[in-house]
Amino acid sequence: MKTLTRLLTAASAAMIVLGAAGAAQAFPDAAAGIDAQIRPNFGGLITPPLRPRWRPDRYKPRHYRPRQGGGYYSGPRYETSITVDCNAPPPSSYGPGSGSGSGYGASGGQYDDQGGGQYSSSGPLNDALQRLADGGTLYVRGTCRETLWIEHPVAIVGAAASIFDDSPAQRATIIPAEGSSCVKVAPGVNGVELRDLILQTEKGGRAPCVETWDSKVALVRTTVRYWGDTAAVFASGGELRLIESFIDARTWDAAVVSDGAILKISRTRVLAEEAGIDVTPGAGDSIIEQSGIMGRDAALPAGNGIMVRGQRSGSGALKVDNAVVCGWRNGLHLDRGAIVEVNRSRFCRTTVGVVTDGDLTLTESAIGAREVGLYASTGKATVKRNRFYGWNSRPLWIEQGVVIDIEPNYAYFNDDCWKRGWEPGVYCQRSSGLPPSLRDESGFTNPYRDWWEADGYERAYQRDGPPAAQPYPQRPAPPAKPRWGRRSGS
Repeated sequence: MKTLTRLLTAASAAMIVLGAAGAAQAFPDAAAGIDAQIRPNFGGLITPPLRPRWRPDRYKPRHYRPRQGGGYYSGPRYETSITVDCNAPPPSSYGPGSGSGSGYGASGGQYDDQGGGQYSSSGPLNDALQRLADGGTLYVRGTCRETLWIEHPVAIVGAAASIFDDSPAQRATIIPAEGSSCVKVAPGVNGVELRDLILQTEKGGRAPCVETWDSKVALVRTTVRYWGDTAAVFASGGELRLIESFIDARTWDAAVVSDGAILKISRTRVLAEEAGIDVTPGAGDSIIEQSGIMGRDAALPAGNGIMVRGQRSGSGALKVDNAVVCGWRNGLHLDRGAIVEVNRSRFCRTTVGVVTDGDLTLTESAIGAREVGLYASTGKATVKRNRFYGWNSRPLWIEQGVVIDIEPNYAYFNDDCWKRGWEPGVYCQRSSGLPPSLRDESGFTNPYRDWWEADGYERAYQRDGPPAAQPYPQRPAPPAKPRWGRRSGS
């Protein structure tokens, strides 16, 4: 018994010693843990971890924005596709104040712009743009009465009616307030597409219908109807593309103004009153191909169909290919420093077909003018294989000092060719020999035409063939005078 008691006492003492030793070993670890919580992690501050705590592609913050008329709209900010029907009433879940006086009309849900400013930042389309992701698509139905302010790359597409809908189809239309723009694109936005839309303003004032700054914007199958005091489409810097579109401008300014932008126009009709296109090409290649730049009133020819301005540095070149320019005082006007190449295009119903002070290359084209076909005052001009018709003064008027390169060109003259002298490289043809393709203007003279499929001079030139060098016409020899007093057989 004494032995068992001794063993239990020794075991208890050993356990107490071991417990004290364990406590003595655990104390430094606990102190180190407390010290680690108090002391900052200098390594983490110097070299922070590369992986953030949140993933921007997995989490998107919700967007809260005050609405006109009171209340807030909350919803996902980055959607890839949104459909807006401006003729339908807004959903009840859109937010408080969605009835009359909240920014939507009482009938049809149309937005009523009462701000009176340059643009309205509220309305169904702008609300949808705030939630649309970069590169997303906004489908539009009905007539929307607001100004679009675009701040990121998107595609705005007019949604077509269902094939099973028997009601008359109406294209998506955007009509801004009086004195406001239809679409304004913020600087630096690359990749804005406007497709299958009608942009219309009848009292634009000094606000263009489409205004872009240092951005890349494309109008595809879009109609712009503009009444105002400035350009219908204005682009400063960046890139502007007009593809299968119609620009109907009633203004004393040019219908399209491109100031330092890269301009690309294809299968587009421009109908204007005073000037068609005023372009200062940006650094790059600009082109106008298979398009019509038409004056509205042929009886009262306006200014310049295409006005090309040059820059001292950084100016690019403009190429005009298979285009038609009709109904202007000057079909094409090159300012000093401008570089333009015209190929297989047609100028008709002009006073002076082409006026150049810059660097012009005119090849395989047809120039119809009432006074002078081509007038070159300074600069360089390359004129090859063209047809000049309808002129009364001269087919070519080249001032002294112009560097000129001429190859065979035809000048169609109403009288006998030998009655006047011709410049080297210009060969006379009677007006009766004018090809039928140049007599027919029925394909593009309709002022109400809002599309363009007419041939400029591509296919017609292939049928007519190139002008060829030929001997200059000479005055015919006078008839031989009869010799009197001489008998036959003597």
